[in-house]
Amino acid sequence: MKDFSDDQNCFVCGKKNTAGLQLEFYENRQNGETEAKIVFPTRLQGWQNTVHGGLLATVLDETMIKAAAAAGIKCVTAEITVKFKKPALTGETYLAAGKMLEARGRIVTAESRICDSSGTIYAQASGKLFKI
Repeated sequence: MKDFSDDQNCFVCGKKNTAGLQLEFYENRQNGETEAKIVFPTRLQGWQNTVHGGLLATVLDETMIKAAAAAGIKCVTAEITVKFKKPALTGETYLAAGKMLEARGRIVTAESRICDSSGTIYAQASGKLFKI
């Protein structure tokens, strides 16, 4: 099997990837979730001032992976379902939050969401992850 190692070039969280988002994930001990604050730059828009949906899905995916990692499980995505609730705007601050739900055999289930400071959800995802 391929060795999956972190060389810090991940588009979402890699500190060496100057074209990436460079998100810093942390564990929220109050709610048991893995979180990161994010402001999407204009260069990642779809329609004017609107975050491209593919970027929202990318962040939701990575948030689930980071939630599993916080539980000590290294994973890659097997399946993801994304529900878009509202258009997210570039230049605004959002919170990406996720949690691992269950680990059974090689499969981990997780969920994530992107919301604003009032808790309004803009996009959410559920997924199955493969342990590696």
